[in-house]
Amino acid sequence: MKHFPDINKIKLLEKNSQKNGSGISYEELLGKWKFQYVWGKDSDEIKNIPSSILQVLSARLELRSKNKEDQITYEIKNSINFGLLNITFIGRAELKGLRPLLTFYFEELKISISSFLIFNKELKKPEDKKMPFFSLVGISNKDKWLCARGRGGGLAIWVKS
Repeated sequence: MKHFPDINKIKLLEKNSQKNGSGISYEELLGKWKFQYVWGKDSDEIKNIPSSILQVLSARLELRSKNKEDQITYEIKNSINFGLLNITFIGRAELKGLRPLLTFYFEELKISISSFLIFNKELKKPEDKKMPFFSLVGISNKDKWLCARGRGGGLAIWVKS
């Protein structure tokens, strides 16, 4: 059984990360992260319906090293599965600042059934000020969870798979 922090612990982690940084390193983020829960922008309640939908769809975030030397840039994949249908966004992510922020954009959308690619589209990079990001709040290597607040204000928690 995985142990996740409750919303009060997460808010403390967030306050601390805003003041002192989260201390999350490049290496710690590498891997596959399975979505667990999301909280609304100004809410202490888990958003059950979106959380359940994303769990059922096996929502995943994957970060792989893009350039071993720079320790800043990742290849990012965001995917969901519905039966044999797989939808994957592939792009680049970058760690910025002390907090840090994980800024990202997607360059490609792939849709496949089983391993058969049925749709592939190149995507445009958004302007810098419209770039999506995760403000990294906290991580536990022991319990293998990661918590971050998205650009839209929602707070999410993933577990390393």
